[in-house]
Formats: sequence, structure tokens, C-alpha cells
Amino acid sequence: QKAASTVGGGAYQRLNQGRRCERGGKRQDGVVIIQESRLLPAGQAELVPEITEVSWIGTLMSCFAFAVMCFLVYVELTHFLNVSTESRLTLDKYKDPQDDTLQVNFNVDFPALKCEYAKISATNFMGTHMAGIALRVSKVHMDGKGKPLARFEERKEPLKHSENEVHEGPVVTKSLTQQVFTSEVASHEITIVNFCVSGYAWCEMLEPVWEKTSLALSEEKTLGDKYMMAKVNCSDTEANALCKEEGIDTYPTIRVYRKDSSKGASKEAYHGERSVAALSAWASHIIQQGHEKQANYKMVDVDKDGVADSHNGVGCRMSGTLRVQKAPGMIKIQATSDAHAFDWTAMDISHKVTHLSFGTPVSDFQAKIIPPHILGTINALDGQVFTSAKDAPTTHEHMAKVVPYKVVTPHYRWSMQSPEKSTAPPVEGFGYVFHSNNLQKAGEVPELRINYDITPFNVQFSYRQDTLYDFLTQVCAIVGGVFVVSGIVGRILDKFMKG
Repeated sequence: QKAASTVGGGAYQRLNQGRRCERGGKRQDGVVIIQESRLLPAGQAELVPEITEVSWIGTLMSCFAFAVMCFLVYVELTHFLNVSTESRLTLDKYKDPQDDTLQVNFNVDFPALKCEYAKISATNFMGTHMAGIALRVSKVHMDGKGKPLARFEERKEPLKHSENEVHEGPVVTKSLTQQVFTSEVASHEITIVNFCVSGYAWCEMLEPVWEKTSLALSEEKTLGDKYMMAKVNCSDTEANALCKEEGIDTYPTIRVYRKDSSKGASKEAYHGERSVAALSAWASHIIQQGHEKQANYKMVDVDKDGVADSHNGVGCRMSGTLRVQKAPGMIKIQATSDAHAFDWTAMDISHKVTHLSFGTPVSDFQAKIIPPHILGTINALDGQVFTSAKDAPTTHEHMAKVVPYKVVTPHYRWSMQSPEKSTAPPVEGFGYVFHSNNLQKAGEVPELRINYDITPFNVQFSYRQDTLYDFLTQVCAIVGGVFVVSGIVGRILDKFMKG
């Protein structure tokens, strides 16, 4: 007992000095037999038996906690790599007065409309004509196969045609009909033909000029037997079918037929000044080309003013940019001329819309950000082909419903900043949906109409994805949460099994 008391007293003294003694034993015949004794440093808490002791419940809970932890981390990683989207409609508001205009970008091919006659204009629902400001409009001549030939240049000054010319000499120009046209063209190296209609003012004014030019070239021995100047009266019943076969829709039309040209090839047409001097100089140049083995048939600029007097272009490619008011309006393309008459029944406004969009063109980088269902509406008409009827004048009308959009770009995934601070500027633009229709009506002037209307709503599309900062925070929360919950469940099960 004295030994036990001494041992016990020493132990209690060490407890009072900041150390604890854990001991256990049993009493036999008044003597305490010490079974185990260990000292713990001051300030260190006693470990929980459920953690230090190995048990099958603890093993199962550890495996289960590890499996749950891996599953939750996988789910969080999947959510981190996934990009979600959301859309909403907002009322569109103008940011400043300059935002009241809309840019229109277009590129349209007309296989049968010459650049000399193709004109573009814009109006709005308030009746304001020329409501569009042409920032850039260009035209390119195209041949019968749709191949670009050369850029069309507008004349700086309007042409001055002879209006009061009188011819009192002999008529040397030969009149051609459908029966003799093919044979006459085949028997001459070059045949220059004037297609006209009786009663048309411009044809009446050209008649004496044409006869004087033909007589002058005959007297100069320029024509001879291999070259001929002829005329066709398209109002004559014997020549009406010929004019339709040749696709004559403008009067007067002056064409060059070469003996060695293949059938169906584009014929050169004269678009210069209709005077004796100008026609004589041009016809002499064409005949001079006939003496050459390899003549340049495409473009002829006799007066060297930078504008082709004749060319073999039959179509036109119109492209450019207009700026119109943000109000319902119409862009119209049709054939107009101050020195020609048109046969609207033969006018062909068939076209291919190579490109049509509104607003600033989308860059390649922006195209990767914009969702596919919005990207497809930016140029919805691109590649569409519209063909006119052959038996009736056809007006093509397109109705475009323009919808503003705003795409909030996704923030940088690996950024450690918040989404609000790591987001790039939004992408804004315009998409549209369209409806096309053909109007076929006698007496209707065939033309291309592009009607547009801008909705007052803005479609906002945004991306949502977590940053690396969010992902790491969630992973830490998962690890700590699973550890705590598994410990609580393990204790409860251990108490239940021992109880």
C-alpha cells in the first residue's frame, strides 16, 4: 500500500505540474496492481478511441467516404467543364443618336442585268426616298457563264447623244429578219447590228446616226465585203422572234457578231455615245480587230476615258454597303436609263444572293463565340438563287425581319477572378429571318425588292461556366464535408454495435 501510495502520489504531482497520467489497475487484497501507465504531453488532447482503434465498421466507413468523395469530385469536375447557356428578351434602346442607323451589307449577282442599267435605291415607310447612304457600292461585269470580267466604272459626265441628226443620203444599212440573220452573220467576219423598235424615241434618234455612220464607213472602204453594219426592227413580225431569241430587252441595243465566235457566246454590246463621230471611231476599231488573228474582244475603250465603250458582259455583280434608318424600309434594284427604252416583258431579274447581312460584319473570332442557331440567322439568304419566269415579268420580293442580338462571352475558365471581372466585352449584331415571294403581273416593272423591318426587342444570349476559383472551393468543401459526415456516422454505428 505504501508503494502504491508513493506511485499514486507521484502521478498526481505530475498532473499538477501540467502533465496527466493515465493509469488502470485492479485491487487485490488491498493492493492496487498497475496494469498500464502512459504520459501525454501538456496541451495534447486525448485521441478518440473510434479513430485510433481498428474496426471493421471504420474500414467500411473509410471506403464508403472515399467512394462518395470521388463521385462528388467527378460530378463537380463535369460541372466545371460544362458550359450552360441562357436566353432572354429585352427592350432595345438606342445608346446615342448615331445608333439610329443600320448598316446593310450585300453582294448580289444578276446573270442577265447589265451594270449600265442596274441601279439601287432605298426608301422607308415614311415615304423618304433615298433613305440609304451609299457608303460603298461597286459593280463588276459578268459574262454569260457568271465569270467576272472587269470592274464597272461610272462615267464622270453623262453621254451626249445626237438628237437632231438628219440623213438625206442613200440607205446602205441592210435590214435583217429571222430567216436571213444566221446566214448573213456566217458570211461576214464581223457584223454590227442595231436592234431597235419603231416608234421608240431613242430608236428614232439613232436611225439617221446609224445610216450616216454606215455610209461613211462604206465610202472609206472600211466595211468591204467581210464587214457589215445591219439593223433589226424588233417590232416587225418577221424579226420579233429573233429579238426574243437573242435576249434583247433594251432599245436601242448595238451588238457585235463575229464569225469565229461560238454559238451561245456572249456578244459585245456598245454603250458609248451615239453620234456619227463616236460610232465611226468605235466601229473602225472593231473592224481593225477583225484583221488581227487574236483580237481582244472583251473590253474596248476607244476614247481612252477609262470607261469601256463596249464589252461582252451580260450580267452584273453588285456589292457594297448601305446605311439606312432603323425604320421599316425597302432596298430596290431595277433597270433604269435616261437614254434607253426597256421591254419589261423580256427583262430578267434572276439573281443569286451571295451575301446579305445587317450591322458590322462578323469576324472569324466572333463567329466561334456566337451560338450556331444565331450564327445561321446573320446571313440567312446567302447562297439562295431566284429565277424569273420566261413568259411574264417577274418581281422578286424578300421580306427580312431583323432581330438585334447580344452574346455575352464566357469568362476565362482558368481565371482566379470572379466571372464579372474575367468576362470579355459582349458581341452585338443583327440576325434576320426572311420570306421570299415572286410577283408576276402584266405591266409590272420587274425589280428586286428587299424589305426590312427591325424588331424593338433584343435577344440576349449568355454563357455560364465556373472558374478555377469556384472549382477549387467546391472540392475543398466536398473533402471536408465528407470527412465530417463519415466520422459522425461511424461513431453512431460503433455505439450502436457496442450497445
